Amino acid sequence: MGGVSFVNMKIITAYWVLALTLITARSEQLSSSNTVEMNALKKALVDAHTAFYSTNDESLKLYYAWRQLEETNLPQMLSLAQKEPESQPACDALLWIVLNAEANRGPIFTNQLESLDYLTKYHSTNSKVGPLCSYLGRFWSWHWREKPVVDFLNSVVKNNPVRANRAQAIYALGCLNANKSEQLAAFENWSKAPFYAKYLTTNDLAEMPPFGSSQQATADAEQEFKEIIANYDDCLDLRELRNPKETAPQLKKLAEENLFSLQNLSLGNKVPDIKAEGVDGKKFKLSDSRGKICVLTFWASWCGPCMQMVPVEKALVERMQGKSFAMIGVNGDPTIPDANRAKEQEKMTWPSFWNGKEGPGGPISKAWNVHSWPTIFVLDADGIIRFKYEGYGSESSNMLNGCVDELVKNLPAKNP
Repeated sequence: MGGVSFVNMKIITAYWVLALTLITARSEQLSSSNTVEMNALKKALVDAHTAFYSTNDESLKLYYAWRQLEETNLPQMLSLAQKEPESQPACDALLWIVLNAEANRGPIFTNQLESLDYLTKYHSTNSKVGPLCSYLGRFWSWHWREKPVVDFLNSVVKNNPVRANRAQAIYALGCLNANKSEQLAAFENWSKAPFYAKYLTTNDLAEMPPFGSSQQATADAEQEFKEIIANYDDCLDLRELRNPKETAPQLKKLAEENLFSLQNLSLGNKVPDIKAEGVDGKKFKLSDSRGKICVLTFWASWCGPCMQMVPVEKALVERMQGKSFAMIGVNGDPTIPDANRAKEQEKMTWPSFWNGKEGPGGPISKAWNVHSWPTIFVLDADGIIRFKYEGYGSESSNMLNGCVDELVKNLPAKNP
């Protein structure tokens, strides 16, 4: 009888097992070697980061040492991950690069975007991507123009077998589209105004129109938030919890807050009224400022950027004397004495609502979906939001002044 004997089959099988064992062992050895090297590069970065934040280094030597180490170590980590891009160690390294590198632009940011490309191609089905989707929705939503960010989230929605990960990616896309809507609306309304146009680059002018309209971006964001509310009401946000007392919020609740903000607190919407007690103990309403251009600023004495913004606001109030203008604050201090102490020290003459004993988590900031302090709204005479800005910087100062000037110049002077 022809063919291979039973004994020969056992020998052949043994050879195949041995060959596969050697191949697997070599593969594991290579992966292990790369993993060791990647972990060493990562540990050096973590140690440098810890050293900077655990000491009072006014010379910033440790800060620059950490950032310089990022510029050398992160590209090496990425290069090692690219050798075996389908492996789990590569996935872990790519996730770490995006989640932990301190960059918004430049070579490191390019490394992060390239890492997202590899994650899209090889790991959008990985069960570990949920925290990254959460991170992109919370901290990278302003990067809606970056194709690798959008491609990665869309790939997770389409391919990931874990329902919670898909939900997180849908919510993150909603956050990106909400910010896209806001930036496009500002571009559509202010791109020809000198105060705004001077901050637009050639790329902005070329890239923004092809992204479509703010109305379409709003519709996309609404659809994504509504999908979370309707179909993923049991899912929690997959953010990394670093405090044992911290609890993850429900995605449904976050989506409801963002949907309300999108429909009521984005550019072009008439704001809801605020009726509350001021830090002086007297109750008043935001709608008392109707007929005037109004700057509504969320501030607190514990917030360094808020207090840096105060001189800009004071100068604006003084410059607008005699015009139909109002400055109103929402104070996030946990006690009224803290607020009044800051107002007295800084000679802040305008009224402020008190956000309550919860401080930044009080009812007004919750209702207005404010999470960044300071957050500044510029309202026209009809109470419609014409501009919104978060944070402090020379750009925010110029934008605030420019926007108010544009809105006020055609209004009649304030009656004495």
